[in-house]
Amino acid sequence: MILLTLTATIHSLKPLPCAMGAFKCPTPSKLQFAVLYIALALASLGVGGTRFTIATMGDDQFDNAKDQGIFFNWYFLALYVANCVSLTAIIHIQDNVSWGLALGICIVVNATALVLFLSGKRFYRRIKPKGSPFLSILCVIFAAIQKRNAPGPFGSQDYYYGSVETRNIFKNDPSKSFRYYSFHFKYKSKNLKYAC
Repeated sequence: MILLTLTATIHSLKPLPCAMGAFKCPTPSKLQFAVLYIALALASLGVGGTRFTIATMGDDQFDNAKDQGIFFNWYFLALYVANCVSLTAIIHIQDNVSWGLALGICIVVNATALVLFLSGKRFYRRIKPKGSPFLSILCVIFAAIQKRNAPGPFGSQDYYYGSVETRNIFKNDPSKSFRYYSFHFKYKSKNLKYAC
């Protein structure tokens, strides 16, 4: 986010403005393109790497399913309210005041959130990982490819839950209200107990 703000505030990182009535505008330099693309890539990695890992970390703090549900409700409410604010107020500031100010506000909000998150670090419950998540992902992909022509649907006894401990957590059948349950890839990846 800091790099994006720099591209909006430092003149040497911005392309030259177009002249009034000009047919062609000056193109950005390779350095300007490089800084912009690196900033966008880092911002994308930051959002993709934290948004849902923070949700699962927050979920790990609660034992009771009701408390976990309450946490997820508040977490996603805050997430989507923040999205609405960023898609309205921040864009209004970008259009009418300055890109630098709007991105600076985003930096301040992110820094505040990071400080609040880290200030509670000593109170967080840290759950040690059990096995490699990459192995589970590869197992699902391999089984889905292997069973791409398998007939579906399967019964709940054919679902793959990973380890025995995980299997005991998910012993209930999935809810019928889950609308996208019949998604094609799910049918192909469900019957994994023979593949892995």
